[in-house]
Amino acid sequence: MKRQPQYMPGGNVPSSFAAQHPATRLPAFYARAVTTPQPRVFAQAAEYARWSLVWIQLALLLIIPAALGLLRSVLRDTSSGIDTRSNVFFGFMDVLTVGATLAAFGLKVVFVPLLFFVGAALQYLLARAFGGHGRFVSHCFDMLLYQVPLTFIGALIITVFVALHFSTLFFAPIISVALFFYGVFVNTSVVMGVHGLSREKSIIAVAIPYILGVMAVCGLLAVLAHSIANMLHMAH
Repeated sequence: MKRQPQYMPGGNVPSSFAAQHPATRLPAFYARAVTTPQPRVFAQAAEYARWSLVWIQLALLLIIPAALGLLRSVLRDTSSGIDTRSNVFFGFMDVLTVGATLAAFGLKVVFVPLLFFVGAALQYLLARAFGGHGRFVSHCFDMLLYQVPLTFIGALIITVFVALHFSTLFFAPIISVALFFYGVFVNTSVVMGVHGLSREKSIIAVAIPYILGVMAVCGLLAVLAHSIANMLHMAH
């Protein structure tokens, strides 16, 4: 006999959500996703998944860092002891980080959705291979329910540190790493809730794309280092 999934999308949907427009539910879903990231929360949220809300959230994923990045540039982050507006290197890094220019923002418009869908597709295919039953749109929708608020929280904390003249060079990596690992933890609950998988299978489905991503980055860095070494050798 086929085993019934532990979490079924659409089950026990709060009645307070029934009469609301789907977009108005997002703040409540965000709060539940980051404060009570349980599989049943994402199983319920999957009932409201639709592509329009996926694209809205991807837009938020682009706009939030850019807006707070512009705010940080107004505050003039001199907490590191270096005026990033007068230093070419730090000014360039700031542009790449916060998307303060149209060129950087344009690159993010292309690569943020691309990388998101590649990662989501890998997780989805692995989840289905393990016997998951969820839809791809539900998977994407639920992933963004934690990625958007965590992005906002991280960017907001760094902006506050800039305003208070704390060292962002020290705290920013710590904040990013902490939010990343928390996001991986929540991601496991997303797979469990959307696809009705066990925690063990969900962990594997989440971990493999990250491992492949790390391997790809390491490979690109190795190729880049090799190219630079060859250029330096030819220069001599």
